[in-house]
Formats: sequence, C-alpha cells, structure tokens
Amino acid sequence: MEEVIVILSDSDEDIKPFESLSKKRKIDSDSQDEYEPLSVKKTKKVKTEGTKTIKSEKPKKNRTAAKERKPKATVKSTAKEIKVVKEEIKNEPALTDAPSSSNPQQMQHAETYFEEWTEAELVAEVQEIEIKIAQNVIRLLDEENTIPFIARYRKELTNDMSPEKLRDVKASYEIAKSVKQRASFVRNNITKLGKITPLLEQCIRCARSINELDHIYSPYKVGSKNTLAVRARQLGLDEAANAILNGSWFVSSETFVDPMKKGLHSVKDVELGIQHIIADIISKDKGVLDLLRKLKENAGIFLETSKARATRERKTDSTKDVKKEALSNNHKDKAYIESKFENYFKFSAPVKSVKPYQVLAINRGENLKVLSVKINIPDWVLHHLMEFCGRHWLCKGMSYPLRQRLIEQSIRDSYTRLIQPLLVRQVRYELSQKAEHAAVEVFATNLKKLLLLPPVRGKTVLGIDPGFQNGCKMGITSCSGSVLATDVIYPPFDRQIHPNSDSSARKLRDLLVKYKCELIALGNGTGCRETESYLSDLIQKGWFSPLDVKFTIVCEQGASIYSCSPIAQKEFPDTDPNIISAVSLARRLQDPLGELVKVEPKHLGVGMYQHDVPEKQLSATLDEVVVECVSFVGVDVNTASHCLLRKIAGLNSSRAEKIIEWRLANGSFINRQQLKQVKGIGPKTFEQCAGFIRIIPETAQKRNINTDGGSSQCKKQKFCIDDTENPLDRTWIHPESYFVALRFIAKCGTVVEDLGKPVFISKICNTVTAVVPGTPVSQKYYIPRRYSSWSSTHRSGTKCNTFW
Repeated sequence: MEEVIVILSDSDEDIKPFESLSKKRKIDSDSQDEYEPLSVKKTKKVKTEGTKTIKSEKPKKNRTAAKERKPKATVKSTAKEIKVVKEEIKNEPALTDAPSSSNPQQMQHAETYFEEWTEAELVAEVQEIEIKIAQNVIRLLDEENTIPFIARYRKELTNDMSPEKLRDVKASYEIAKSVKQRASFVRNNITKLGKITPLLEQCIRCARSINELDHIYSPYKVGSKNTLAVRARQLGLDEAANAILNGSWFVSSETFVDPMKKGLHSVKDVELGIQHIIADIISKDKGVLDLLRKLKENAGIFLETSKARATRERKTDSTKDVKKEALSNNHKDKAYIESKFENYFKFSAPVKSVKPYQVLAINRGENLKVLSVKINIPDWVLHHLMEFCGRHWLCKGMSYPLRQRLIEQSIRDSYTRLIQPLLVRQVRYELSQKAEHAAVEVFATNLKKLLLLPPVRGKTVLGIDPGFQNGCKMGITSCSGSVLATDVIYPPFDRQIHPNSDSSARKLRDLLVKYKCELIALGNGTGCRETESYLSDLIQKGWFSPLDVKFTIVCEQGASIYSCSPIAQKEFPDTDPNIISAVSLARRLQDPLGELVKVEPKHLGVGMYQHDVPEKQLSATLDEVVVECVSFVGVDVNTASHCLLRKIAGLNSSRAEKIIEWRLANGSFINRQQLKQVKGIGPKTFEQCAGFIRIIPETAQKRNINTDGGSSQCKKQKFCIDDTENPLDRTWIHPESYFVALRFIAKCGTVVEDLGKPVFISKICNTVTAVVPGTPVSQKYYIPRRYSSWSSTHRSGTKCNTFW
C-alpha cells in the first residue's frame, strides 16, 4: 500500500480566493470549529504497511509546547502532518447526487450529517407554536376531529387556540404532508432509475418544500433534457469532481483529455465538465440549502416591477380589410387595463414589507403582460455562500492551485446558474402563498361577520328586490319565515304624482296594513337608490299611517344565484325566481345565518381577488367558516332545516336528511342521546356534533307511540335509549362532561331542573366566588382536566353565567 504525506496548511497563502476565511466569521454552518481535516477532528487509528499504528489526535492549542517542538525538514511548525493511506482517503464520503459506490461508512456519515424533520416540527416552526401543541393538534386532526370541536372541547390540548389559528395549523400540516408525499414519490422514481445514493436519499428526506424537491428531482425527470452535470458524469468526470471537491487526492486535468470524445477535447473542456458537476453538488447540498433558507430570511431582497415592453403589432396583409373602429377599441381596452397598474410601473420594495394585495395585483399584471417583475438579491448572499463552501469543502483535504481555482469557479457558476434562480422561485412562491392566504383570510373574516349579524326576531318583514323594467318584486314573510304574500309593483320613479293616483303606492300600503308589517328589507341592487327615495317620500307623507313603517338596505349578493338553485326550486316550487329573491331578502333580515347558508360562500361577494386565489383553497376555507359559525351558534334539532343541519360539525348532507327523516317518522327529539338511533350517526359522529345541537323544551314534544310500535322499534335498534328530558341538552356542555356538571351542581347545593332560573344562577355564582383565589375550580372539585376546558375560557364571575 502506498503512503502519502498530506500537509494541510493554515496560512492564508494557500487560499487566496478565500481571504475572508482568515477572519473566521461564524455564519450558519454545520460546524463552527477551526478548519481542520475530517481525519484530524477525531482520534483514529490508521493502518500502515508495517505493524505500527499512528494515532491522529486533535492538535493542542498550547503555544508554549508548540514552540519547544522542532520542525522537521522544511515543513513549518504551524503545519499539520499526518500519514494516511490513499485507498482510505478515496473512501471519504462525497456530497453528490450521482451514482456512486455505497458503503456502510458512507451511510453512517450521512446519518450523522443530516437531520430529517417531522410534520410537527415543521408546523411548529411555521406557525411559531410549541412542538407539543403542534403534536396535539396533528393527533386530533388525524383522529378526524373537526375544527369547531377542537376549538371548543379540546382547549387544554391546544393551549386555547382560536379556530382561525387552528385553520392555519391545519393548512401547514397539509403542506407538510404534501412535501412528505412528494419526497416519497421523488425517492421512489430515482430508485427505479438506479441512481439513488445514501446522501441523495438523505437530501430528499431533509427537503422542506416542494421547490427544493423539484430542484433535486429535475435532472431525473423522464423526458427532461440532460443537464450539464449529467453530461459531464456520462463522460466519466464524476470521480475527479468528487476528489477535487473533497480534497481526497491530487487530480490532474490533463489525464482526462481525450481528443476522440466530445467534451474532453482539451484541458479547458475537462475543467468545465468538472466545474458543472461540482456546481450541481453544491446547489443540492443539504448544508447549502439550510444556509440559503436562513440567508433568505435576513437578506434585503427587493421586489421590483416595471412596465412591460409593448408587444409589436402584427403586420397585416394590405389586401385584408381591417376595421379602424375595432383597432381603436382594442387600443382603448389595452390603455384602460394599463391604467389600473400605473402604481407598479416603477415599484420597488423589500419583500418583507410588500403588502399581500400588492403581490396579487403584481401577479395579475404579470399574467396580463402589463408588468415585468424582477427579484433583486444582494451580492452579500454570494459572499456568505463562498465563505460557507470554503469552510465546508476547501479547508478540508489536500490543497493545490487547481482545486482552489475550480472550486471558486464552481461556487460562482452554481450561484449564477442554479442557486440564484432557485432563490427567485422560492421568494416568488412564498410571496404568492402569503398573499393568497391573506386574501382567503379576508374572505373568511368578512363572511364570519356577515353570518353572525344579529337577527331581527318577532317581526313580519317585507322584502323588495328593486328593478326598472321588470318592476320591484315583493315578498312578505311571517315571524317564523313562512311566505304570506308576493306581488310586483312598478313605481313611477321619473314622475311626481300623488300617492292616491299611484297604483303601486296603494298596492304597497294595502299589503303592509293587511299583515301589520312595519319593516321593509330593500335589496342594494339595480334601482336601489330610486326605490329608496320612493319609499322615503311615501313615509314622509304619512302614507302608511297608522303603521310606523321603516326600511333598511340588505345586501343581495348571491340572492339571484340562490333563486335559481335546486334548493330554492325545492322550497318554492312553481315560483318565479325573481319573487324568490325578494323572499330571500326578507329572511336575510330575520335570520341571516339560516338564509345565507343556502348560498355558496364564494357568491356572497365578501372579498377581493377571488379569481386570483386557488378555488379549492377558497371554497374549503369558506365552508369551514360556515360550519364554524353554525356550530358555535347551535341549532334546534327539531326545527332546523336541511341547509343548517348539514353545516353542523360532523354532519353532512346525507346525515342531515336521515335526521329529518327520523324526525318526521318518530316525532321530535327529546334528548341528545336519541341522535344515536339515527342511521349513519355512530360514536365518532355523535361526539363531533352532539355539543352543537340543542334540545329546546318548547319544540321537544314527546311522541305518542303505541305499545306494539314501541316494542317493534326497540327490536330493530341495537339498544333502547331513554326518552326523558335532560336540561343540560339546552346548553353547549358536551354529553361527555355531563357527570362532571352534575357533580358540580350538587356541590353548589342546587338541582339541574332549576337550570337557568335566578336561584340556580345565584347559587352557582356564590359557590364560584367562595373558591380560594388562585385555586382552579377543576382542582378544588377534582374535575378531570379533559372535562374542565370551560374553566380556562371564562374568568372570575362571568364564568357561571356563560357556563350555563
């Protein structure tokens, strides 16, 4: 076996391209130790030809001892001299994604070098929450728990997380799962090609985004063109590139010159091929990707936009007849579109300060070919990259001019050709993701406010859908929302006539007086202002006396779409859709939540850039908001419509139909436990929906069942459930916590039958105020933490009122 002497110098003369390394700046890297060879860092026995063994130990930092030692030959005292075997140096692991001989030593090195992430770690990092909380939320989501159920009944596991935050965590978890699935797909495909290596597999496992995985997978895609690195590897330059990058052994580029092969004609071609391989290795290295991820957060990256170059007008044949009017209209339309983006013709701002609506506007302008977008990355990113690569590769192994020059050129080539475009793609992707998320959140917030508008109870309401040519459609509804009457009037908007001579005024007054209606819901569509002036004039003249008539303007977004939907046709058969719109406006004032759930959320017009965000993401978020609102408000299971029941957490359209069918066949529900008798509602579904369903005594009437019918039904059911009333079914206390509530009520010296009465509330408040300050109620009364989540929400005296 041949012995070689490797001298690794610490002087700055051997690393002139990396003079900044002498400052020893500690940036993000895998190791912050001094630059030492890999074989010097750990005590290790190396075999030689004879029986002697040499121990290579980490050099001591005792300067006095170093001075006493005499240098050998011409080697400086600061130099580190070790004896190594050439074959063992060749087996040092190389950071490459190309096919190479895998061995246990290389796999062991890969396992110690890389750290694979988990979904909980990524979610905790992105959402800035504790890992334990992230694990709890992920476990709850994997158990098919709904967000309303988690937010209300599992607060102790989520640290009292709001529904909005839970939706964000869920979205991050979905992204993390998609990255894991994509990584598995990439790993399997590369394995089928026979080009997988241990380090490449670890790089795939450690990738934290789809962009990083696509960057790694791009050379291996079926049908993709061979990259420069792949072509160089096909010429047999892979081993030389790894040796130069890791400093394993001395490489001479002249030995690879082959005039008969294209790409190896000269030394310049050989060095260029080696440079392409090293650049590819650097761009896909896990440490480099981690460094870029951190530099991207701290770098002053700017987003710049300018007006796109005007497209050249196509030359038309002189024989064709071109209409000048059409050309002028096209120019006007183009000028009108460009005028909307004038604020972005000379726009420049740091990516951290760009607003979400600005990103969406810039993306739209770029898609319309009005704007040109550029991501400006500062040069100091390259500087830090060169420092990191120098500490990671150049300062380890052999040192000679060819290696230093090729590595420096490879770093610059990798940055310009591979890393910088990757950073640009990542920045643009993250900006678009944040902007789309913000737009969806605006939709969700506005929709929640709209759904939770206070209803107008106990009033008969007249809904008017204004119009000109087709007239103003009217629909009057009772206190319960049933339709009493419908009609159409044609107000004389452009004429000033006395109400006695106006047939529309007389018809309107007769309708209001007949049903004693004093409230009008006017839609805000076409003709709203004219109809508003018309009604104001009639009210000022006292035309509706002795009724004190008032009117309010109601948003009619989605009313026309609902009037033509199958739900409306089923509810109002053989009715004009225009009349259905008027009835819907009246009901929106009486019960906004119950009426707006019939319309698809995206048709309610509660946000901007609706067509610039993913439709699937928008629809899913808005549906979750509707379910959240309906669940938190609660519904009376004996009177709720199909549209409301299907929006309860844990229920869907088919289960809602089964509940209504059971209600029609067996009468009203007496308690929550009877929901288990409905087909399709198992233990998990009951757990999710039971807390959001109310049993109101006024609507829960006991059904009259004869003895035969009752016995036959019990035979069909797997079990018979008691049909006695439970006052706790009126509250939002979950059935799983009933035994805790009953124990607490007994401790307070009252009974559950007095629930809601002043005496009951007084005793509860007196007991709560008697608790020693600082001692939780759950601890004083031995309430398990799982069932005491209500105590962490409401503080002091307000606890007892809200709890019941």
